[in-house]
Amino acid sequence: MLLTYLRPRADLIDYVRAYYYFETPDETEQPLCAELGNIRVLLRGGGWVTPPNGPAYRTTDAFLIGPTMGAYSIRCEAGTRVFGVGIRPRGWGVMMGVSAAELTDRIVDLTAIAGRVAGGAIGRIGEAKTLREMARAADDYFADLVEARLQRACAYPEALEHWLRDPGDLDIDRLLEMSDKSQRQIDRLAQTYFGASPKRLQRKYRTLRAADRMRNGAANWRDAAGVSIYDQSHFIREFRNFIGVTPGQFAAQEAALIKQVQKSRRVRGAAVNLAEI
Repeated sequence: MLLTYLRPRADLIDYVRAYYYFETPDETEQPLCAELGNIRVLLRGGGWVTPPNGPAYRTTDAFLIGPTMGAYSIRCEAGTRVFGVGIRPRGWGVMMGVSAAELTDRIVDLTAIAGRVAGGAIGRIGEAKTLREMARAADDYFADLVEARLQRACAYPEALEHWLRDPGDLDIDRLLEMSDKSQRQIDRLAQTYFGASPKRLQRKYRTLRAADRMRNGAANWRDAAGVSIYDQSHFIREFRNFIGVTPGQFAAQEAALIKQVQKSRRVRGAAVNLAEI
């Protein structure tokens, strides 16, 4: 199994988290943790993606995975090769043309959202010989989208992003203090850009942070969970819900692809943590 990451060009870094290339010589099935929205272009092979609480989706030439608020899984045929794009919340609000909440935990064919204009980019990515050539084709496509749509996007919730990046505990009252908007306005913007309410994002990112702490050497479940979760059974339920395995299974590296994601990001200089926005 091979997973390689590459950063987008500098003017797109606020919109695109990373490009990545995945291939597997063998048939494989793996859990993936809750994450940001993704675009995946199938270069060879195929498989199925099963979203949280949804039916399995048979992969098409290019498909869009909305922000996931629970763990999901992939099953790939032997020889599958994929070019992927991690979409940041700001990028979703500008480039996708649809509220993130409409596609939370859903998978759709990319052309159903992006239309025929996406077909040319998909074709160029498929014809590319290297990851850098694929990334250049994607850069051109996303740069055109940003230029065409940026002025029409609603105001980005900077306070919400700062709150999710804050190393302290994710307290909702703290979010309200950081923002100049009402609770209702914050909820609407969170749905538009992140695909969920602040309360649901709080649960998701607390758990992703716990997984990051475990990956970085937390001595026990209390150290991993942080100050907000006092009950071990609650921690295990949340971990299984958002990561896809129990803390014990994660520590035993049964979520091999999640581990490979973190390792590959570090090697390529992209964001290391699962909880990175």
